[in-house]
Amino acid sequence: MFSLNFRKSSWLNRYLHYRAETPFTLTEAYLEFAEDESGVEKFENCLYSEVKENGILFGCPVISPSLQDVAKKLYFPRQQGGTILLFLETLFSVAFIENQSLTSKSVDEKDYIPHQTRLLKIVLLVLKYHLPDSYFRIPQDVPLQDLLDENESLNGALQKLELLLLDTVTLQGYSSLGNRQNNFAFAKLYFFLLWARENAETDVSAPEKYLVLDRQLREEMIIMFAALIWADDFVADTEQQVIEKYIEQTGLKELKVKELIRMIREPVKISDLHYSFTTVIISNYLVEQLILLSLINNQEAWQERELIEKISLHLGLSHEKLEQLYYSVADFFYVHNERLEFLKNNAAFTQFQDYMNDKVLKLVKKNMANIMTEVKETKKLSELLLKATTQPLTSHEKQKVQEQLMDIVRSIPALAIFALPGGGILLPVLIKVLPFNILPSSFQDEPVPSL
Repeated sequence: MFSLNFRKSSWLNRYLHYRAETPFTLTEAYLEFAEDESGVEKFENCLYSEVKENGILFGCPVISPSLQDVAKKLYFPRQQGGTILLFLETLFSVAFIENQSLTSKSVDEKDYIPHQTRLLKIVLLVLKYHLPDSYFRIPQDVPLQDLLDENESLNGALQKLELLLLDTVTLQGYSSLGNRQNNFAFAKLYFFLLWARENAETDVSAPEKYLVLDRQLREEMIIMFAALIWADDFVADTEQQVIEKYIEQTGLKELKVKELIRMIREPVKISDLHYSFTTVIISNYLVEQLILLSLINNQEAWQERELIEKISLHLGLSHEKLEQLYYSVADFFYVHNERLEFLKNNAAFTQFQDYMNDKVLKLVKKNMANIMTEVKETKKLSELLLKATTQPLTSHEKQKVQEQLMDIVRSIPALAIFALPGGGILLPVLIKVLPFNILPSSFQDEPVPSL
């Protein structure tokens, strides 16, 4: 029986054993990789979709029951296991898929790289990146499972990585069922993937450049956060505490931490900000983090919204894109609000949700004629809705109705920005306002939240 003492449990060893035997299942974002061409833009778009859906981008991991079951079976840390496992699953699966995509054109069919060989390659990259000051000699011509069973150097490195992940991915005192990871975990994931792409075929570079970029981004994010809480020229004690916790999460050196704490105690203006990162995925990440911070302090001010708009402009984001990011944040937390203890009884967040609901409702009503036209012209949807007037729809049929309604919305420019995959806000609005004779009550087994 394995010990439940997480610092001695070798849960990372068990996880890799599990993944050596069980290939990754492609998520929706990566399904087309097998038939489509790869490229940096493709990688970035897929990664963004993945980390947004699973909550890593927002610092609020979505731990599914099946993932929680795997964490228990592998004896992951009781409180932090779900969050750690989600991070590992994302890191290894994305790195694996990207590596496979980048190397497939240079490998003949006869030189097919076995699953375990490729996974070992990713494992070694992960260790080299996260433990740059450690030395370990691990043969690459031995099967991964044999190494996990017998190689002391590999297992010693894995135990070091376990401690590092616990300190840098999770927050002490938070349940894996609950809520939050280290706010900068996405940055750790992202810069590793950039470096892994560079080393897809052979190890040609040291990770230091990307580790420096990661630290630089964390520092710039703190200054942005400080500018946000100083936007109304007043910083409450709770706001000060929030940003100091963020500074602790950065994992920066002690001198830099002290410097940042001193800096944020004085007003921070937009002229103090630096914009070293302008890739789309980082720009989105920065703005969404600012939106979240504006809600956490429980009193979103117009000055904060104005500052977010200015920062978005500096990052090259259009007004329409900013609107989409606001909606994206609202949609995610609408779907997963039961998991987010830190936002319960938060007045600013409630107002934000009400504002987005109202905005979507008005737009849907304004475009109702277009929606109705598309509904009537979509044969399969019309058939299902007609059927629903006389008999209940099956779960599969209801799912088809929802999918086709969302497809219709995507075809209408004024609403396309809100047609996110989950449809957390938009779909209930559509169901609520469509005429009864078009979408009968038999379709609605569950009550729709009032708007």
